[in-house]
Amino acid sequence: MRRQALGLEVDRIPSLGGWMLGVRNMAQIAGITPEAFLAEPEAGVVLANLRLEVDGMVQPVIPRHLDEMRTGLVAESQFTGIEPEAILQRANAIPDSEREILADFDQASEEKRYRNYFDKAFSAWRGIEPVPNFWEIGGHFPLYSEYGYIAFWQACALYPEAVGKIYWAKSLHSRERAKILVRLYREYDLVPLMFCGEDVCNNQGPMVSPAFLRRYYFPTVQMIIEPLVDAGIRLVHHCDGDVRPVVDDFLAIGFSGLQGFQYELGIDLYDLKQKRSRLGEELLFFTGLSVSRTLPFGSVEDVRYEVDYFLDATDGGKGMFLFTSNVSGVEVPPENLIAAYQHVKAWRPSLPRQARWRHWPGFEKLAQPFDKR
Repeated sequence: MRRQALGLEVDRIPSLGGWMLGVRNMAQIAGITPEAFLAEPEAGVVLANLRLEVDGMVQPVIPRHLDEMRTGLVAESQFTGIEPEAILQRANAIPDSEREILADFDQASEEKRYRNYFDKAFSAWRGIEPVPNFWEIGGHFPLYSEYGYIAFWQACALYPEAVGKIYWAKSLHSRERAKILVRLYREYDLVPLMFCGEDVCNNQGPMVSPAFLRRYYFPTVQMIIEPLVDAGIRLVHHCDGDVRPVVDDFLAIGFSGLQGFQYELGIDLYDLKQKRSRLGEELLFFTGLSVSRTLPFGSVEDVRYEVDYFLDATDGGKGMFLFTSNVSGVEVPPENLIAAYQHVKAWRPSLPRQARWRHWPGFEKLAQPFDKR
C-alpha cells in the first residue's frame, strides 16, 4: 500500500475494505453464522475483510441488526418551516477573527479522539492498515444536513457570503485538526493516504454553481488540507454523482486521488487517468466497484470485467486500489465481492497487459436491465 501511495512499483494491486453492509452477506464472507456476527459485529467486519484479503480499511460501516440497510441521512420533511434566513442569522453571530473562533477549539480532546481511532485500528484490525476517512477534513459543504436542501440552496443564492462565512469558521477548526493529524501520521507511521471529500454533486452535476463553489467553498477546503498536503499525505476525494465539472477543482486545491464513480453517468476512468495533481503527480484511484449496478445486479463475470476495466484504464493498475464506489448493500451477492477481490489479487503488474475495455463494461447492459437474481 505504501509503495502504491508513493507512486513506486508494486508486485500486486492493493485493495481496501470497510464499506460493506448486510449481516448475512458479511457473515457468509467471514465464514460464520449471522448470529455469531451479531454477537461481535466489529470483529465480524474485520474477519470478513480479512477473508477478502484487503490490505487497508477505511473507517468501517458496522451493521448491528440482521436486516439493517443504509438509508439517506437527509429527509426534507424534517426541516419544514426552516427559512434561509436561519443560515444568515447563524453567520451574523460568528466572530470575524480567527482568534475568537479558535478560542473554543479543544486540541487535547480532538487529539485524543484521533488517537483512540488509531489505537483501536492497530489493536483490533489484525494487521489491516487503517486508511483514515475523517469527513471533517474534506470540507463542510452539506449544510443541508442542518437546514434542509431548500433553505440551504436558497441561502446559497440569496446570502452566499453568509454561507461562505460558516464554511470558513468550521474550516478553521478542521485546519487545526489537520495539523494534529500530520503529527499522528508521523508518530504512528501511517501509510500516507487519507480519504475524504464531501458530496457536492448529484446525478445532474454540482448541486450549486461551480462559480459559488470556487469562491466560497473550495478555498476553505484548501485551507483545511494544506498542512496534510505539505506533509506529503495523499488525499483522495470521494466522487458521487456527476463530478466532471469540478474534478479539476478537487485537484487544484490539493487532492491527488479520486474514489467512487458512477460510471453510468459517463464518468470515464481513461479521461481521469490523464489528469495530474497540483504537484504533477499521477493520480491515485480507489476504483469503485459499482454498488448501484455491477455488484448488486451483475454476474460474477460482470464483476471481473469491471475489475479488468479498472486495470485497463489505469495502465495495469498504476495508482489503483480496489474498493467499492460507496457502501455496498444487503442486495449484493457475497460471491460478487469475493470474485472482485480474488480477481484483482490474481493480476501481476509486472506482466504485459493488452487492454480489452476502453469503456465501462456496464454500458453494454444499460440498454437492458441487469439480471436481478
